[in-house]
Amino acid sequence: MDFRILGPVEARRGGERVALSGSKVHTVLAALLLARGRVVSDARLGALLWGWDPPVTAGAQIYTYISRLRKHLGDEIEIIRRQPGYVLRAPAARIDVVEFERLDRLGREALQDGRHAEAQALLTEALGCWRGSALSNVTEFLLDAELPQLEEARMFALENRIEADLALGRHEQVTAELTGLVAEFPVRERLRAQLMTALYRCGRQADALHTYYEGRKVLVDQLGVNPGDALGATYQAVLGGELGFSVPSSPALPDAPAMLPADEGELVGRDGELAALRSRLGPPDGRPRRLLVTGMAGMGKTALAVRAAADCAEHFPDGQLFAELCRPDGAAKDAGEVLIRLLRALGEPGLDGAGPAPDRDELVRLYRARTAGKRLLVVLDDAAGDLQVAPLMPAGTQCAVLITSRSRMARVTGADTVALASLDDDEALAVLAAAAGRDRLLADPDAADDLVAYCGGLPLALAVMGARLVARPHWPVRRFAERMADPRTRLAELSFGDLDVRRALLPSARRTTPQGRETLAALAGWGTEPFSAREAGTRLSLPEETAERLLESLVDGALLDLSGLDPQGLPLYRYHELVLLYAASMGTHDATAVG
Repeated sequence: MDFRILGPVEARRGGERVALSGSKVHTVLAALLLARGRVVSDARLGALLWGWDPPVTAGAQIYTYISRLRKHLGDEIEIIRRQPGYVLRAPAARIDVVEFERLDRLGREALQDGRHAEAQALLTEALGCWRGSALSNVTEFLLDAELPQLEEARMFALENRIEADLALGRHEQVTAELTGLVAEFPVRERLRAQLMTALYRCGRQADALHTYYEGRKVLVDQLGVNPGDALGATYQAVLGGELGFSVPSSPALPDAPAMLPADEGELVGRDGELAALRSRLGPPDGRPRRLLVTGMAGMGKTALAVRAAADCAEHFPDGQLFAELCRPDGAAKDAGEVLIRLLRALGEPGLDGAGPAPDRDELVRLYRARTAGKRLLVVLDDAAGDLQVAPLMPAGTQCAVLITSRSRMARVTGADTVALASLDDDEALAVLAAAAGRDRLLADPDAADDLVAYCGGLPLALAVMGARLVARPHWPVRRFAERMADPRTRLAELSFGDLDVRRALLPSARRTTPQGRETLAALAGWGTEPFSAREAGTRLSLPEETAERLLESLVDGALLDLSGLDPQGLPLYRYHELVLLYAASMGTHDATAVG
């Protein structure tokens, strides 16, 4: 089965289009496909089908649409009723948006590694998944909710493909395309900078400067802002004659790699932790600098680490390396794969994939030789454990390593471990106010307080809610609070675009043992009140020592919090509010995904 949403929504079997009729049926199918194997609640389906005023017969009508889909799609596709909604299972199906995202990710990685020809091919193939405007035969409500993210992903892939074209010297081929794109999207500064580059390399310096002046006027007139750094830097490069094509088809990598991701904006409530990291990432004092930022999923570990690394970049003139150590599903990457990427960034030849890669030991030797004596900062994001990290440690005390992980690590001392806790209510409110505007929250302070409470001080949950508030500027805050009030559907509400609290928690559950997952689910009835290992053992019918080992493993995996000591001096444990909801739902939502 072949599902397509990047154009009109349709299903094809053996190349033949499956007969589906009506925007409502196409909307239900698209919503289930976009959920990527997660449950779509009846409430969300109702909102996507009818907006704010679903009919009293909404449940029955949704059931009718589901029945039609089951009939037309056949036995190879499962649409399962799973409270509070439906989930589509199609393990063997091809879904164009999933294929686009896979190719786009590979293309971005190739572009970042300097493999421009490979990036150009991958991104061209990714863009070929589009057949016109996405979701063109669904309701306006689904279109409003999902089209902006899809179109932005498409534009970003297009900009990256053009970046690869320019690096390959294809400025003449892309000039006409860029001219049309800039006319269509006049405030996208990256496209305008790319057009300036192409024009300059075609010998049209005056046209390149005119493109800048025109863009500056558009930005000031339409948005009231001046050109950003990238467009301004391109303008200066045109004036200085610095945009001549000089990148060879076999790229020469820079001497000082700069791999840090873009800063995510203001960090609220992390001043103390940021200061501690900055202090240790200052000038070397002879001690190994092995730093760890830990905490549960969604606590903002990566944002803090990237900010600290960027703030201290001046102390590492030989470059900053960055590597994600886990895939989006939480599976740990092989250290050899990560080493190859880091070595490419460091300029190691012979790792372009043309021949067999060296074995792990040789990669470690090359890595340590490349890092010896250099002042490098290595950021290792989302580490699965000590064994994965060990081969990635650079040589010497001049280098520093900043690790983020949901687990504590034996190779990092307690003094160099920063454990992130939930934001307090004032900090959480400041996060929402920064996104949606303080006046909007003050218009209904009780609803704003409810939203803060429902997010449990988790930065990811607050980011999701902030994004949803921005995306629905005409919705009152109380409407969001009412949608979040039901704990059974709260996790489903905490999802927007690529941000999803349930999906962020899933890798933590996958990394623990089956007995640990059973324990997490079995104790969910306790609520958020602290409990001891003895009390847990009684509820689980286990000896206290066994229960304590299980609880400690869940603490190490950032699925339980330590909550002080009981009168006997023994540890007390508690659930974070959102982990509690996740644990309570494990038997339905994630049983197959985790197992």
